[in-house]
Amino acid sequence: MDPAFQKDFLRDFKRGNGGPVLALFGKHPAWNDHMDDFGLSTPSLRSCKRLLYLQGMAANAARQQSEGGPVQPYQHFLLWLRESEAMLIRMVESEDGRGRGYFPFMAAVHFDSTEAQRSLRVLLPALRGLVADCRNLHSRDAVRDRHRQAQDQISAELRHLPPGELADESCTRDEVFALRGLATRSGFPTEQVAISRYDHAQAFAALLTAWRGSAGERVLLIAHADPLPSLTLGAGEPQKGDFWFLRGA
Repeated sequence: MDPAFQKDFLRDFKRGNGGPVLALFGKHPAWNDHMDDFGLSTPSLRSCKRLLYLQGMAANAARQQSEGGPVQPYQHFLLWLRESEAMLIRMVESEDGRGRGYFPFMAAVHFDSTEAQRSLRVLLPALRGLVADCRNLHSRDAVRDRHRQAQDQISAELRHLPPGELADESCTRDEVFALRGLATRSGFPTEQVAISRYDHAQAFAALLTAWRGSAGERVLLIAHADPLPSLTLGAGEPQKGDFWFLRGA
């Protein structure tokens, strides 16, 4: 276990950077191996790449090659959250320029989650579109330019969040029970809950609000794979083997 994770992860903005900060990393056909990183400029984004990609996806790739058999494709939204900061991640199946897969292409945005539901209504479609666009680009410069464009667009939109009435952010009874169970268990426990609403911004914001009130300073991970009818919730610091659930196992 890394003591710095519990102490520092998703606590960057207290040190002066207000976000949002957008990063790209992973496998992309414009590179013959893992692509160059773009935007990994906060400690939490660098921790995300280390925990989720360099450790978690590498362990998944090794296990997939060893065991064989069908797996759930990478086609996920992940939301890491605590207190007033969060990180939204979009990951999809990909491969490098030599046709080698097993690792996804990923976009992650680190943002101030004070206005979580309004922010997520901007970020969810923005990341979905960004990742789809980048996967269809053929040059490194084009990916770099698309990242820069998306960073500017997201920054501008989050500075001027649209007003309007927010959807109800109450958790379901099953979600409340799942969160309570996670809050009292050590390690990286996980729970699955059925999707009760198909508005991801509303669902994620409801879980964020409830978690803030029940788990103190622990970190929560929410994962959804298109088009499965459930969410996976995980609490605490994940180890490299803990992300196998993303492959449907």
